[in-house]
Amino acid sequence: MELNLKLSQIGQKMSRKVGVRAIMGDIQEVLASGSDQYTNLSVGNPSILPEVTAVWESKLKELLLDEAFPSIISQYGSSYGTDELIESVVRFFNNEYGLTLDRSNVLITAGSQNLFFLAINAFCGVGADSKLKKALIPMLPDYSGYSGVALDETMIEGISPIVSKLDDHTFRYELDKEAFLEKMYNDPDIGAVVLSRPNNPCGNILSEEDVEAISKVCGELNIPCLIDSAYAPPFPAINFVEMEPVFHESIIHCLSISKTGLAGERVGIAIGSAAFIQIMEAFQSNASIHSSRLGQCMVAAAINDGSLVSVSKTSIRPYYKKKFAVLEEALINAMPLDKKWFLHKGEGSLFAWIWFEDLPVGDMELYETLKAHYVIVVPGSSFFHNTSKRTDHEQRCIRISLTVSDEEMRKGIETLAAVISSIYDAHKESLNMI
Repeated sequence: MELNLKLSQIGQKMSRKVGVRAIMGDIQEVLASGSDQYTNLSVGNPSILPEVTAVWESKLKELLLDEAFPSIISQYGSSYGTDELIESVVRFFNNEYGLTLDRSNVLITAGSQNLFFLAINAFCGVGADSKLKKALIPMLPDYSGYSGVALDETMIEGISPIVSKLDDHTFRYELDKEAFLEKMYNDPDIGAVVLSRPNNPCGNILSEEDVEAISKVCGELNIPCLIDSAYAPPFPAINFVEMEPVFHESIIHCLSISKTGLAGERVGIAIGSAAFIQIMEAFQSNASIHSSRLGQCMVAAAINDGSLVSVSKTSIRPYYKKKFAVLEEALINAMPLDKKWFLHKGEGSLFAWIWFEDLPVGDMELYETLKAHYVIVVPGSSFFHNTSKRTDHEQRCIRISLTVSDEEMRKGIETLAAVISSIYDAHKESLNMI
């Protein structure tokens, strides 16, 4: 029986999957058909690495023998997080980066998705003056999940990037500083700035200079700058070029333990001004109480003995850096070199981003065509959110996961190359017939 439900505006918005989540629903249906013919280059799950699994197995075994174990799994805890993890985070970041954090600067959440749900909806949305405060992304494309967690359809806005070609088949996005500053100083309805570093989906790492400029403006306007550090050092440290976290009174660092092989336990870490953290803690207390205490204790132990930082540097980072090299080689070997395709410079994260400059079809049509040839990718347009400056570029990009096997990567790229060539050739033939 189909019910005619009368949902609230929030209910209507949150009952619809958006961006990559919507595409993932389609992908799951395709893969659930039972066919093993598909090469899935869309995967967002981190790879299961033996060295990483061993760390978490050892921490779990230690906890099982701890006399505090019954209370850890049987009783509620603080909405700020467990004492063990908060103290570990404070001690580590103060020692590593020369900070002066205390307990009031740290909040543990149920993963980074939950963290951004708390933050974006606390600092943005309809205010007491009935005006909508928006979250601004300084440089698109960026994580499509930001639009997913926003309780208002129009809450997320973004600024188009400067597209810089580096060579015949490599490019990089650059921050349009002028457009960013103009937006920030002339739009009074910006409630927060949001960005990922390293970037999901393209692997870009904004320079330290850019981040300092962004955070300085946020400080002047008294709004938070939320930096999604899900791939950043110190853990999981999936950066292929040198980078360090940038600290400023306006910045809330949003870390995730998911890409360090503990995605199932949902542990996120927010580090920032006590005033910002207090607001988010109250939101979390009302919405979900707290993150998994078991996961938090495992993370605390791995920070304390140095194993989390060590395995990030020696296993996680090298694994994905090698995967990116495999992808580059596969593209050079398989893709038509006379066509205008460009791989974004690999600077970090567990994804690669490819732009087809003058492809005669859009990303959704390319997605469907590749799916018909048993290859699954992620269309790029959902990562561009709401922007006043729409371009063809937004419909000419795809995201590819670095978490698949080398064999799957090469097989998928070979099919991609064949499909791209056929699309270009078919368009050329149709033009010749006119």
